[in-house]
Amino acid sequence: MKPGVTVVVPVYDEAETLERVVGDVLHELARVPLPHDVLILDDGSTDRSPAIAGALAARSPDRVRVVAFPHNRGKGALLDAAFRLLDREIAVVLDADGEYAAADLAPLVAPLLGGRADWVLGSRYGFGRPRPRQYLATYAVNRVVNAWFAVLSGVRVHDLLTGLYAFRTEVVRDVRLVERRFAYTPELVWKVLRRAAVRIVEVPVSYRFRGYAAGKKIRWWETGTILAATLRYKFRDGAA
Repeated sequence: MKPGVTVVVPVYDEAETLERVVGDVLHELARVPLPHDVLILDDGSTDRSPAIAGALAARSPDRVRVVAFPHNRGKGALLDAAFRLLDREIAVVLDADGEYAAADLAPLVAPLLGGRADWVLGSRYGFGRPRPRQYLATYAVNRVVNAWFAVLSGVRVHDLLTGLYAFRTEVVRDVRLVERRFAYTPELVWKVLRRAAVRIVEVPVSYRFRGYAAGKKIRWWETGTILAATLRYKFRDGAA
C-alpha cells in the first residue's frame, strides 16, 4: 500500500457541482503533507458528468483517476468497487453533490495521521452546534438510526449516515458490500467494527443543504430498510 491519501468522489448526474468539488478537493489536498489523488467513480450518469470527469483527468492525469460504470447501480455498489481500487494508506469519501466541504478534509484525516483513529466520521450534528438546515424528517431519521445503532452496538455517534468520512484503507480490504442504496451505511460500519481494535472517532464538519429536487435524499420509506440493515448486519460476519 502506497503512502498518501485518495479522495473517492462518487458521482451520479452531478454536472452542476462536479468540477467545483474536485477543484476544491485538489486545492485542499495540497495542504496535506502527503502524496494524494482523486478517484472519481461515475455511477452511470446520464448528464454531462462523464465528460466533465474525463476533462478533469486529462487536465491532471497524475492526480485524477476516473472509473465509469455503464449503468446506475447505487452508492453501495460503487463503494464496493472503490474498495478494490484503493492503493493508498488513507481514503476519504466525499460526495460530488457539494453538500459537504472540501475544506473539512484536513481536520477529517488529522486523527488518522496522528494515529488516534482508524475510521473518522464527519459529523453534521453535535459538538455544541445547532442542527444544520435540512428537512425535519431527514433529521428525525438520522436521530432514530443513530439511537438504534447505539442500542445494538454500544457505540454512540452523532451522524452514522454522514456522506463524508475517512479511514485507513486496510480496514476495508476484505469488506464486500451487499446493500446498494442507503442501507449500505450500517452494513459498512458493522463490517468495519468487526475488525479487531478499529477506533472510530467523529469530527465536526459543515453541511450545505440541498432539497429533493437537487439531490438524492433518503426517502421516508427507506428508514425501515436502514433500521433493518442495522439489525441484520449485527449478526452477519465481517466480509460478505
